[in-house]
Amino acid sequence: MNELNQADKTLHSLAQLIALTGMQWLPILADDSQTNMAWNSKLHRLEGRPFVCKGQQVRLVINTTTFTFYFVDDLEQVLASFLPENRTPVDAAAWWKHQMQTWGISEIRAVNYQLDQDPVDPQTVYKPTGLTEWTTWRTIANTALQQLNGWSGRASEVRIWPHHFDTGIYYSQTDANGQEKAAIWAGYAIADALCNEPYFYLSGYNSMQPIDFASAPALSVGEWRTTSDWNGALLPISASKNAESIAVFFQESYSWLDKQLLNR
Repeated sequence: MNELNQADKTLHSLAQLIALTGMQWLPILADDSQTNMAWNSKLHRLEGRPFVCKGQQVRLVINTTTFTFYFVDDLEQVLASFLPENRTPVDAAAWWKHQMQTWGISEIRAVNYQLDQDPVDPQTVYKPTGLTEWTTWRTIANTALQQLNGWSGRASEVRIWPHHFDTGIYYSQTDANGQEKAAIWAGYAIADALCNEPYFYLSGYNSMQPIDFASAPALSVGEWRTTSDWNGALLPISASKNAESIAVFFQESYSWLDKQLLNR
């Protein structure tokens, strides 16, 4: 578990540069989705959204098999690369900034969020610890959330968000005027104050009336948590016996929460 948590910190740190790349090259959207990224389970890499540079489609990716950070074009040609092992976040940021300057970006636009703390100390070197297990769990998360999309009949991109570094989906419910009135979100989160290991989660809100999460029936897998900071369903990975148990967790928690929203 310590190695998996360390891998999350390492990749969370490097992912900030993918988020920054989106801020420089892509339109700024209301949900900040220009900063998020996908986990490509076939190529074993984190991929930022593509942008156009010098007439070609480019994206910044992190390959977890080779532990390499690089810009690649749409023909999979590597345009610039950085090897993070035994280098620091300061080194990575300097490499990234040099590449931005090479491509004509002189003033860096900051992201629209602030981390509580650096995932990796700026002067601590990166190590490829726990990346194989990290790859396994993010692939499981992708599959589980895609299955929830299909099972629920809703559609949402499965994306990794750079702020909390969770793999997540978001289902919005709107009123007749197109304004959001309720939402359900689900995903896979890194260890935090809520749980000391990575975990699956599902939660939501209704703008008309608070949801009484304390009244939710017990889940076959996982549990409902009600705290001053967070309300929803939670399943630590240590309690995730197999893919079927994760699917049951999402289906049961989603079914109950969706009924609460439909009945309002």
